[in-house]
Amino acid sequence: MKNRKLLLDSCLAGAVARRLRADGHDVMIVPDAGPDPGDAAILELAVKEQRVLVTIDNDFGTLVFRDGAKHIGVLRLRDNTPTGLASRASELVASHGDDLEAGSFVTDDGDRVRVTKR
Repeated sequence: MKNRKLLLDSCLAGAVARRLRADGHDVMIVPDAGPDPGDAAILELAVKEQRVLVTIDNDFGTLVFRDGAKHIGVLRLRDNTPTGLASRASELVASHGDDLEAGSFVTDDGDRVRVTKR
C-alpha cells in the first residue's frame, strides 16, 4: 500500500489519525496548525501542504463544486462513531488513494462510494 499525505479536518476524532498513522500515512490534523481557520483556509492549507483532505463536513463539497476551490483531493466520510470513522477512512484511503491524489472528490454515502473526478 502506498503511503499518502493527509490533512484531517478538526471534526474527526483522534482515532482516525491514529489508525491512518498506523497504516503508514503522513497525517496532519487541522488543530495541530492552530485554531480552526474555517473551511476555505483548510482547503488552502491542504493545497499548500500537498495533502488530501479527510472530513465529514458537507461544506467542502460546496466550496469545491460551486465555488471552484482548488484542492489536492477530498475524502468526505459519512458521520459515524470514532472507531467506525477510523476503519472507513483506512479502507477508503487504501482503495481510492490514487483517485484522491489525482484530485478526485470521494464521498462515502454509506451504501456506496462516489468518485467525482476533476
